[in-house]
Amino acid sequence: MKIDLGRSATGLAVGFAGLLWFVAFIGYVAPGVAAGNYGPRNVVYLGGSSLLGAAFSVLFYLQILATHQRSLALRGLTSLAVLAGLAGLHAWVDLIVAQLYLGESYKTGPNALVSGEGVMFLNNLLYLTPTHVTYAAALGMGFSLRAVAEREQRLARALAAAQEAQLAALRFQINPHFLFNSLNAVMSLVGAGRNRDAETVVARLAEFFRATLSNEPNAMVTLEEEFDLLGAYLDIEAARFGDRLNVVMELPPRLSEARTPHLLLQPLAENAIKHAVAPSKRPVTIRVSAKADSGRLHLEVSDDGSGEGGARAGLGVGLGNVAARLTTLYGDKGRLSVYGSPTGFSAEVTLPLAFSGAV
Repeated sequence: MKIDLGRSATGLAVGFAGLLWFVAFIGYVAPGVAAGNYGPRNVVYLGGSSLLGAAFSVLFYLQILATHQRSLALRGLTSLAVLAGLAGLHAWVDLIVAQLYLGESYKTGPNALVSGEGVMFLNNLLYLTPTHVTYAAALGMGFSLRAVAEREQRLARALAAAQEAQLAALRFQINPHFLFNSLNAVMSLVGAGRNRDAETVVARLAEFFRATLSNEPNAMVTLEEEFDLLGAYLDIEAARFGDRLNVVMELPPRLSEARTPHLLLQPLAENAIKHAVAPSKRPVTIRVSAKADSGRLHLEVSDDGSGEGGARAGLGVGLGNVAARLTTLYGDKGRLSVYGSPTGFSAEVTLPLAFSGAV
């Protein structure tokens, strides 16, 4: 999870530390002054202790900033250790200052388990720890609320990008050129007496239309479903290009239930059709593959057409849409990488590996 920790958040954290320890200072001083037990030196001592507490709270916040990208368990253990250390150091400094500045001491009997200094230290720790814990708890709540708000914003952006992708798919479906080319391919098959092949193309066309309309814009589907949808699209294009298009799809059985955003691969295949198959006079192979390693899913659509032509410069609308969806859905954990060479072009999607039914 990526958290934007800007100046405003730091300002709030520092300001809250000052306010909290000021309130604690009032709580420390008011009863003693009201009872006539505290003189000016006591007030100065407690004021200095409160300023030190505010400084230690800011140090605790900076520690959270330094570790916020680590695992939750490691962040929690580190924060507990730092919090305990700061509270203990605060109590010890107060003890030293009380002895040197106020001349305070506490004597215990010869059989006491704890020395006088130990009693003073524990007394300081008892008074200071609640304020340190309150600041840490408030920070934790603030970070949690901020993370929830950012997650909602990210989901909203993902929904908008997914809706854009579905609208693009709808525009593609009603594109006269696409419909004309598909129907022309069907007519050619019928004219050649290949009625069974024509029926297959019509069925795949209907399957493609149905699949693109049936899912919500932000739906997650299994990799098997995504490959089936892509297969329907490529079958339609194969009827159009004939022997000029070869398709190889490689989906390991263990990844068939992996989850992926709906309509993620079709723009990658469409890019290969447009820039590799359509302008080529020789057969072009489009290869679609999936693999996983180290908790990440890698989906690749590659072709052996011309990979360095000017038409391939930049991501273009389709690939740009895929890159934007990955960013909004996964942050820096999702990315689109493209590679071009004289012997082909490859677009690879990387995203966190998750399986259907997983929480």
